[in-house]
Amino acid sequence: MSRDGWPGSSRRTRIVYGLRDVGGPLVLLFAGGLVLIRWLSLTSPIELAYILHVWMLLIVGSWLVIFHRRFPVGSFSWSCLRGWRKPWCVVGGLYLVLTLLSPGPPLQHRLWAWILFQGVFVGLTEEFFFRGLIQTTLHALMGFTQHPSPLPWGTVIAALIFGLSHLIHSAPQSWVLTWGSVLFATVMGLILGHYYDRTRNLWGAVVLHNLIDSLSVIVPWVLGH
Repeated sequence: MSRDGWPGSSRRTRIVYGLRDVGGPLVLLFAGGLVLIRWLSLTSPIELAYILHVWMLLIVGSWLVIFHRRFPVGSFSWSCLRGWRKPWCVVGGLYLVLTLLSPGPPLQHRLWAWILFQGVFVGLTEEFFFRGLIQTTLHALMGFTQHPSPLPWGTVIAALIFGLSHLIHSAPQSWVLTWGSVLFATVMGLILGHYYDRTRNLWGAVVLHNLIDSLSVIVPWVLGH
């Protein structure tokens, strides 16, 4: 592991990354997720969402403990999160305007469970999986450099995988809405991945992710009342 935390960026690193470090977690995520969805078909949507994301955390934890994989996390302090302040304001502000213009129907049940999930849990689990484990591993395999291009291939591929992952738990809806959510998630993955590359701080991505998802729940509820 190099001093800046990126695997593969130092000749002294003893960790050898392979395709299994991308393929293994993704197979477990998608195959396991489909099994859980089918097995828990009578479970409420919010309970299923929590279970799927606990499964995601277990996969990340397994790669950290069993295979000793590592990725930059950074410090959750105001000074260390300086590089994330602009995307928080700009992206968060734009999404707030978007939700105000098209809020969608407010949730009628389990509101606080959804707020906790969207405002705390989802960003933590998905960012540690997709940006932390998957994107970092792709960078190691593709030769991430100290000063990367604005969008290295590892970041782009991780964002595409992140977007497609939203198909696994999409509610029944039209294909336009389904692929629209995939496209939106992919764009967000590019933004999150880009700033993660720049800052080496995963907590900033967690905060932005939670901000976006919580607005999609809170704004329709507020407008509905």
